[in-house]
Amino acid sequence: MTEDLTTDLTTLRAQVRAFAREWQEQGRFVPKCDAWLRGHDPEFSRELAARGWVGMTWPAEFGGGDRSNLARLVVTEELLRAGAPVAAHWMGDRQIGPAILRYGSPELQKTYLPLIIRGDVSFCLGMSETESGSDLASVHTVAGPVLGGWRVRGRKIWTSHAHRATHAYVLARTDASGSKHEGLSEFIVDLSSAGVDIRPIFDLRGDHHFNEVVFDDVFVPADHVLGEPGNGWQQVTEQLAFERGGMERVLSTYPLLAAVVAHTTTPAPDAAVRIGEALARLATLRQLAWWVAIAIDGGAAPVQQAAVLKDLGTLFEGDVNELARAVLEVEPDPFAEGEAGLLAQGVLAAPGFTIRGGTTEVLRTIIARSAAAAGRPADQSGLRAVADDVLSGHGGDPDGSLPPVWATVSDLGWPGVGTPEELGGSGGGLAELAEFVEAAGRHTVALPLLETAWAGLVLATAGHTVPAGPAAVVLPPSGDGLKLAGTELSGTASRVHWARAAERFVAPARDADGKQVLVVVAAGAPGVTVVPGANLAGEPRDSVRFDNAAVERIGEVPESLAATGALLQAAATVGALETAVAHTVAHVTVREQFGRPLIKFQAVGATLARMESQLTLARTAVASAVAASGDLDRVAAAVVITAAAATEVARGAHQLHGAMGVTREHPLHLATRRLWSWRDEFGGERYWARLLGERLTRLGPDAVWDWVTEDLSEAEDR
Repeated sequence: MTEDLTTDLTTLRAQVRAFAREWQEQGRFVPKCDAWLRGHDPEFSRELAARGWVGMTWPAEFGGGDRSNLARLVVTEELLRAGAPVAAHWMGDRQIGPAILRYGSPELQKTYLPLIIRGDVSFCLGMSETESGSDLASVHTVAGPVLGGWRVRGRKIWTSHAHRATHAYVLARTDASGSKHEGLSEFIVDLSSAGVDIRPIFDLRGDHHFNEVVFDDVFVPADHVLGEPGNGWQQVTEQLAFERGGMERVLSTYPLLAAVVAHTTTPAPDAAVRIGEALARLATLRQLAWWVAIAIDGGAAPVQQAAVLKDLGTLFEGDVNELARAVLEVEPDPFAEGEAGLLAQGVLAAPGFTIRGGTTEVLRTIIARSAAAAGRPADQSGLRAVADDVLSGHGGDPDGSLPPVWATVSDLGWPGVGTPEELGGSGGGLAELAEFVEAAGRHTVALPLLETAWAGLVLATAGHTVPAGPAAVVLPPSGDGLKLAGTELSGTASRVHWARAAERFVAPARDADGKQVLVVVAAGAPGVTVVPGANLAGEPRDSVRFDNAAVERIGEVPESLAATGALLQAAATVGALETAVAHTVAHVTVREQFGRPLIKFQAVGATLARMESQLTLARTAVASAVAASGDLDRVAAAVVITAAAATEVARGAHQLHGAMGVTREHPLHLATRRLWSWRDEFGGERYWARLLGERLTRLGPDAVWDWVTEDLSEAEDR
């Protein structure tokens, strides 16, 4: 992303925020949960249109703004944050307009795009049918050719705002001779046409936005077909990426989450953990939405990524309700004002979150099939291929000694990546180092790459030259920790990574004045004793006792000491997650039960999809933290996300492998034992979630939102 675009988006965000605040302060709308579906105000939509915020990605020849999908994301997320009434233009702007642009005839484009952009027409979606349920391809609505066009017959249901819309997008069958995915066509239907009957349906909140729409031989002109007749299934699946890939699938209950943050400026520990977990998920989902927008700007239809975003996003929206129930001291009175009213709105709307736009089961089928059909992400920089070539075949159960490949890794300079050459490092940046560490996790190779690189980064931060050879960073236990008297260090630290192989230790200690200082201790110095230990994966986690050991005093302890190590371990976790998912994909694709591959069973596909989604989220969280140069809050979010993913992926992998996966004969355990171990190291997810919750809630909801929407454009390279 260029500096000009970044500046432009910052200005745009400020403009939209000011506009929404002005309307709210004037009492012209009250923030509500699920406002993008329930807040219908044509005047508000027309005002947005007048400012160029409807159809803003469309070509100027139709009245559009020729702007990026990133710009549109900025506008929509600011409106969703405010709980603004955007439903009048939402379907046309999000979905129908892009479909007309891609598949509509020149006449259809010239007719409808300017009308949508001005707010003169509004659309509803005629997809769902009672008889078809979630199986969109089995629609019963039919359209037959007649002179000059088509006659549409059938019923659509759960059609939001059909009673207020001027037009409907309708999916109908025009040819029943092939499979159910063939012979479908898309139509633009004028709802004022003869034969259209709209009947209200009231939801759990008592709101009327749902409708049943009956089409009784409704005439549709021939030029109101989108694309080629019979090509509807391909077209609609691409359009669903627009519907599923936006932040409305994440922010339906954001006004309630903002109330939680505002209410808990000094949260209790348990509340801080829950808030930290929620904000970690929100920030990561938002970054994923950012990538989806970039993909669409590049001309792609990111169906799988959009499905992941919608699946995880709608679960998040519902979990916000449970967070509020646990943290806010309010009664969920549906007629109450403020926090209580928002909670009631969220609870009553939540059953629809995981259904609309494709049920969770449908989405997970898409995700599972994509995972089974595709390889792992293509490498953009070449580092992945290099790392794979070096580390392939060197994984296995650790024996506590340095593996032969360590010499190769050292000669290539990997442990010094990220540290400036003038300080003894290999140059490069955190992104390159994370790539190598992730590769070690992916190939389940036990070597002190993370630990040595971490020590080098810590020393470089203090401006100290980094000596060659393996190193370990000592994180002392809570309490007094290690004591420094003059130049001699005393105390004991446990679970030190690869202490037995280290040539030096980098450690924080407290001097006689009570000040935290950073010291370096030679591993072979008198008074240093290493007692071997191991984690669940068998990797060295040793105890180190310092008994008046001589040290070199370096400087102050950097705030990023633990965060740097935690981020690198999160990167390694992404690698192990990828391997566990890859083993599972291979197993369920080949292994058969009852005469068919396991992947054909819906329950298996759902489990695999959850694993794949968690891997996607973990990769996004780590990439965001790397792009933020190891920012403490981004690291905390990455640790929380990867630890949760480790639990979910390991559980799913063993469930799908069955008895085969619970032995050491199958290599799955090399990944899952690491996942179980790593999620609890560096303090574990609860520590980092509480830290994140405490740090962010002190800032208030406005600053929290700024953090969530911070520009991390460099992350798109990962």
